[in-house]
Amino acid sequence: IEQSDADYLLFPELSLTGYHGDFDREATEKAWGQIAEACKKSQVTAFIGTGCKTDNETFIQTRIYTKEGELLGTYEKMVPTSGDRRFCAPGSELGFFQHQGLPFGTLICNDFWVTPGCGPYPDPRLAFQLGQKGAKVIFQAIHSGCSQVHTPYHESNLVLRAMESKVFVVTANAADPNGPVNAATGLISPAGEWIVQVPREGEHVFVEEIEVTVE
Repeated sequence: IEQSDADYLLFPELSLTGYHGDFDREATEKAWGQIAEACKKSQVTAFIGTGCKTDNETFIQTRIYTKEGELLGTYEKMVPTSGDRRFCAPGSELGFFQHQGLPFGTLICNDFWVTPGCGPYPDPRLAFQLGQKGAKVIFQAIHSGCSQVHTPYHESNLVLRAMESKVFVVTANAADPNGPVNAATGLISPAGEWIVQVPREGEHVFVEEIEVTVE
């Protein structure tokens, strides 16, 4: 966060706690406070991929901390895969927010594309719903692995749904030690063009300025 040079900073899915439900609740909540302070110090709004435990359930969550160090809101993954559901429950509220005049949405991995073979769940077309609510940008946190058979499906969905809803899509995928990821980290325009696409292996950071017209 302190090394960022951007207004908005997106981290991958579950990047804080790891891709599992066996994380320490107290330590995680302490880290949230440290992240809020870092956002305030660096004047950046950050989307943090984390696990979240309540008294009864665990969720895959994105927490949005503003440059003032305040919690703008949270979003809980609404279409977790069958594997996810071994340790987490699905969220129930669409992740639509407004900040500094920018209407935007946030989704988490399978929410965007509802991959066949990852559970018998209906596709609620969440990206379309966000576009209908007026979102201009969708921040998509990902941890999709390196199974290359999924690459065409994931990336065609990113492009087509950006076009359908006329939104910019920002993606951040977790690096995989076993090979290139099957959904690129980058930025897609409302016309479906990859403005930025970073290498699929290793850790990368990119900064890109976009012009958004808000009616």
